[in-house]
Amino acid sequence: MPEKEQSRFSRAAVLADTETSRTIIVRLSIATHKALRIRVAEEDTSIQKWVEALIERELGISK
Repeated sequence: MPEKEQSRFSRAAVLADTETSRTIIVRLSIATHKALRIRVAEEDTSIQKWVEALIERELGISK
């Protein structure tokens, strides 16, 4: 990734982080992103909540 682009993402991540959470960046194909948007709409949730629940389930983390 070009240095300028890394710097932009780093600044965004620092601004978005809190004491209890961190920001990650995931690149998806247009088709995958569209399918994800449809799925979360069907489940009446957000991409953030859906992805977080998926990761927690896969890692065996319970809230």
